[in-house]
Amino acid sequence: MNRPLRSGILGAAVLALSALATPTVAGAAPAKPTVSPSTTAGSAAPTILARADIVFLGGDPWHPSGSLEVKVVNEGGTAAKGFFVLRLPPNADLTAGGDCRAGDGAPRTWVCGGAELPAGGDRTYRLTVTSSAAQPVFGVTEWGSVAGQDASGRADRPTDVRINWPDRTTLRLRATAGPVVNGAATIRVRVTNTGTFDIGGYSLNVATPDGVWVTAPRCSDSGRTNGAGCEILRERGLADGATDSFDVRVAATGGMKSVRLWLAPTNRYTNPDTSVTLRLTGGGSGGGAATTAPPADPTTQATTAPATPAPQATELPRTGTTTIVYGLIGVSLLTLGGGLLLLRRRLQRGGPATASPIVKTAMPARTSCADGHRDACGQTSTTVGTIIGRRRYLSLTHRPTVRRTIC
Repeated sequence: MNRPLRSGILGAAVLALSALATPTVAGAAPAKPTVSPSTTAGSAAPTILARADIVFLGGDPWHPSGSLEVKVVNEGGTAAKGFFVLRLPPNADLTAGGDCRAGDGAPRTWVCGGAELPAGGDRTYRLTVTSSAAQPVFGVTEWGSVAGQDASGRADRPTDVRINWPDRTTLRLRATAGPVVNGAATIRVRVTNTGTFDIGGYSLNVATPDGVWVTAPRCSDSGRTNGAGCEILRERGLADGATDSFDVRVAATGGMKSVRLWLAPTNRYTNPDTSVTLRLTGGGSGGGAATTAPPADPTTQATTAPATPAPQATELPRTGTTTIVYGLIGVSLLTLGGGLLLLRRRLQRGGPATASPIVKTAMPARTSCADGHRDACGQTSTTVGTIIGRRRYLSLTHRPTVRRTIC
């Protein structure tokens, strides 16, 4: 009898325990609403959407920055506050704009916006993204994301944000140094963009030895020149094929100095002509005048520089016979020589001068003829006249014949 009684008591205890456990399981059902409404089946679609444009970084070559535009749209039927969640890659930071605050617990995440948007309305937020890489980066593309979110925390599906770092390019440096006058000199710098696209800025480093320092424009000690000079940051845009020209004024004391200029960062440019070394020459009045800044107008110094070539004032005037006189004398001598040569050739050819002796010898022979030989004399004179009228000289065989006919 005791064994059936114990079995009945044990079965009743089991049934009681199962009855007590049933309310606990049923009470766990209310925990399901803690899941985000956007992920629950059958929930309404998010009404706050966000889209962003591509970001192009530029300007400062060491830490380029760019504008990020995010458009937030309310696609719901009623007015609502529109937020957006922004996530950036490791080498980019958000530096300005958008009414942003850091996300809770998520690295490199910001929640921005929050303006009231009417049904179907939108608003565009403009932010600034800056490269945070320790070393300058070029030719790199990285990705972030943006997603719309309403006041209840319901977020839309994230969309990609493309961020482009500046590409490598070619930049040519040309520079000339003027003379040192009163302890100051001007260096003319010309930087030409020989690449195929516009650039947002560049850096010019100036390495100066002891006794030389840059007075204008602003040249900061950025620490990237290892203490040997300073850096001039040119953040103005430079189109492809355009040239940026400006003057660098330096103070120099202690004789001849050498100054080196180069474009930076050096790993950005693929061409070799990005560095120039100049030699500063000329006499100055010492360190006292070098502390005074040169005139702001570059034309003022240009007017004083030509005073240095003093040797031109010591040139003596030219005296004596000029080149024109020597030329006339040479032409006269050449004409006289040509005339003498022509006369000599005519004498050698035997012109009228060779016929005159024959006339002189023939005329006396005619006067000595007898009256009965007039025909012969006439024939002789005719022969002589014919011989005199010829252009070429008389042969020796004609002379004896003339003499026999006359006598």
